[in-house]
Amino acid sequence: MWKLLVVVLLALWTPSVEAGVVPDPDAPAIDEAHKKKDDKTAEEMDAEQAEAEAEAERKRKEKLARVIVLKWKDTSTDYTNETVHRNVRSRIARPEAMFFPEVDLYQNGRKVPDRTVIPAMQPAIVPDTNVPAVLAAVDQISGVSWNTLQPAEWGLKAQELLALSETLWFVDRIELREPMFLLYAQIGRAAENQNHPAPPFYRQVGAFAVNYYWYLAATLAYQEPALMSKLTDQELAGSINYYLSQLQQGTYPAFKVDFEQENSYDEEQFNKDYEVLVNGIPVDLDANAQIDAFIGRTDIYLKRKDTGHGLSERLEVLKLEDKFYFVRDVARKIMGIDFIEQLFLHKNECTPEVDGDILNFLAIYQKLHDKAEIYITVPEMGNPNKVWIWRYDRRSAQLNLVGGGPDGFPVRFAVLFSTGLLFNGAAVSVDDDLSDEDSLAPNDVAQPSRVSKELDAAMIPFNFELRGHYNRLMINFGAEFGYNASKDAEGWIEYYQTPGNSDARAYEITGCEPDDNQSGNTTCESIEVVYNQRTFNRYLYMGAGVVLGRDAGIGFGPRFAARFGWTNLPHAFQPTGHFGWAVQPPIGDFGGRVRPLVDLDLRGGVALALPKSLQLDLADESGEEASVMPVFGATIGAGITF
Repeated sequence: MWKLLVVVLLALWTPSVEAGVVPDPDAPAIDEAHKKKDDKTAEEMDAEQAEAEAEAERKRKEKLARVIVLKWKDTSTDYTNETVHRNVRSRIARPEAMFFPEVDLYQNGRKVPDRTVIPAMQPAIVPDTNVPAVLAAVDQISGVSWNTLQPAEWGLKAQELLALSETLWFVDRIELREPMFLLYAQIGRAAENQNHPAPPFYRQVGAFAVNYYWYLAATLAYQEPALMSKLTDQELAGSINYYLSQLQQGTYPAFKVDFEQENSYDEEQFNKDYEVLVNGIPVDLDANAQIDAFIGRTDIYLKRKDTGHGLSERLEVLKLEDKFYFVRDVARKIMGIDFIEQLFLHKNECTPEVDGDILNFLAIYQKLHDKAEIYITVPEMGNPNKVWIWRYDRRSAQLNLVGGGPDGFPVRFAVLFSTGLLFNGAAVSVDDDLSDEDSLAPNDVAQPSRVSKELDAAMIPFNFELRGHYNRLMINFGAEFGYNASKDAEGWIEYYQTPGNSDARAYEITGCEPDDNQSGNTTCESIEVVYNQRTFNRYLYMGAGVVLGRDAGIGFGPRFAARFGWTNLPHAFQPTGHFGWAVQPPIGDFGGRVRPLVDLDLRGGVALALPKSLQLDLADESGEEASVMPVFGATIGAGITF
C-alpha cells in the first residue's frame, strides 16, 4: 500500500519539477512575438486614435457656418481676405465660420435634368436606392435576344432605358460607374436592334457616325478598362471594344478641360483644397492645370479635402467648337459676376430675386452641407469693410438679407447689472462698539483705536458693466460698488488720499496754543490720524476675454476673461481672473440685435495694496498682515445685448 502511495506522489511531483527546471526553448520566441504583437497593437491604436480625431474634427466642421464670398469684378478681395472674415463673422455672430469661393456654389452637374423639380426638392446626390432599379432593368433586357422584339419595340425599349439613365444623372463616385456602363451598353444594344440610326442614339463624333451610347460606354472603359469584364455578351463586348480601341488610338477628337481661374493657377493651394474626380474616378491635373476629355458626357466634381463639396459640372460636348473648356471660369461667371448683378439689382430688398438655376445651386449646396448654415457675402466694390450678407433659408429656398454695406455695425454690445457675494481679503473694518464720544473726529472718520483687520471680509457687490463683442473677443468696462458685509463691520476704512503729498494720512489736531517763549512754534494737545470711512467702496475696472460656443459673437456662451482695476477703499490694485457663462433666457421672441441676457460670473484674484494705503501700513507694522490678499466670489446678473 505504501509503495502505491509513493508511486502516486512521484507521479504528481515529477511534472512540476520538470516544469520548474527544464527551460522551454520556445519561450524567448513567444515573448518576442508577443512583444511585436503589442507594438503593432500600439501603432494601430495610435492610427485609430488619429482617425477618430480627424473624424471628430470633420463632424465639427460640418456644423460650422459656410460663407460663400462672391468676388467683385476687377477687384482682389476674395474669400481669403482676413478683414472680410472678421467683419462677416462678427455680423452673423459665427466666430468659427468658414469661407469658400463662389465657384463652390456651382452645381450644374448635381441639378436633376427634370426642369419641373423646384429648388427645395433638389436631391443633390444620386441616391444609392436608384442603383438597384438600373441593374434590374439591365439584367432583364440583357436576357432578351435580338429577334424576340420587333425593331419598333426595341426603339421603345431604348427610350425607356434612356429615361432610366437620368436616375444616375451625375456620376460623382466609383459605385455609380458600373451601373452606368452596363446601362449605356444596353441602350446602345436596343438602339442597334431598332435598325434606325438616328439621334439621340446615333451621333456624329468628329468625322464618324457612332452608336452614341456604346461610344459613351467606351469612354468609361477608357478610364477603367476593368469594366469590360462586366459584359457577359461577347458580341456586345466586341462592339464596345471596337470604340474603345478607336479611343485608345486617338481616332476621336478630344479637348482640354482647364482648371485655371482668371488666368491663374496656384497648384499648391488647389491641391490642398480639392481632389478632382472625373466620372467618379480621381484624376491628376497636368502641369498646365488641364485634363483630356472626349466629346460626349463628362462628369466633373471638385471634392474638397478639408470638408464639404466643391463645384460639379455635367459637361456634354457634342461639337468641338472650342479646344478648351475653362470650368472654374464658367462657374465664376455664373455664380460670381451674374449672381452679383442679380443681388445688386435691388440690393436693399430683404429677399432678392435670383434666377432659377442659381436657386437650384443654392438648394443643392445647402443639402450637400445639411448641418451648416449657408451665407452669401459680397464685398461691394471690393471693399472688405462694406460687406453685404444674405442667409439662405432652406425652408423657403430663398435668400434673406441679414447685413448690408456699412450699416450693420460689426461690434455687439451688452449692458448688465449683477450682484452676489465676494470675499475681499484686503478689507479693513471699524469697531462700531465704541461710542462717538471715544473720538473727536467727524462721523465719517475713525481714530486708530477703532481700526481692526479681520478675516471675515465678506462683501456684497453691485456691479454695472458694459461689454463689447467682436467675434470671440470680449472687452468690458465697469464700476462695482461693494457693501462691506463683514460681521461687526461699520463699512470700509482707508487713509484719506492727498494727491501730491507724500504722506497720505490726514490728521485731526486739537488744543493748539502758541509757545510762551515767543519762538513762533505751536504746541497741540492732541494730534490724531483720521480715516476715510464709507458704507460702499468703489472698484473701477476694464478687462478682456474670449467667448466660446456657437453664439460667441453676440456674447452668449462660456468665457474666460481677466480684469484689471483699482479700488478706493482699500487703496489697491485688483487683478482678477474670471470664468463666466451668459445665456439667453427663454422669454419672448427675440432674434435681432436686442436680446435679454442672464449671466453667471466666478472670479478669483488678489488685492495688491498700493503706496499710501492703510493695508500696507498694517502689514509693515505688525509683520503678520500681508500686502497681497485674496479676492474671490461669484455674481449673477441680467441685462441686454444690442
